[in-house]
Amino acid sequence: MSVLDRVAVLQPVQFRYRRELEPSGVLRGGFLAQQVREVFPDAVVEIDGALMLRLDVLEKYVEMAQQELQRRET
Repeated sequence: MSVLDRVAVLQPVQFRYRRELEPSGVLRGGFLAQQVREVFPDAVVEIDGALMLRLDVLEKYVEMAQQELQRRET
């Protein structure tokens, strides 16, 4: 499966962090770490029992997917 195909599997969601992590309860958009871990395990870390995205790693995959898409279009 190509990087572009793997990125396409990710489904954006709206969510709130657990109250103990972010008391304000702000509604956010992004990806669920559990789902990202299935596709890009190195883009997720576990800290004190909470899964957190490594945005630097995820960003690299998105850039690779963009490059792949550009190659397909030419």
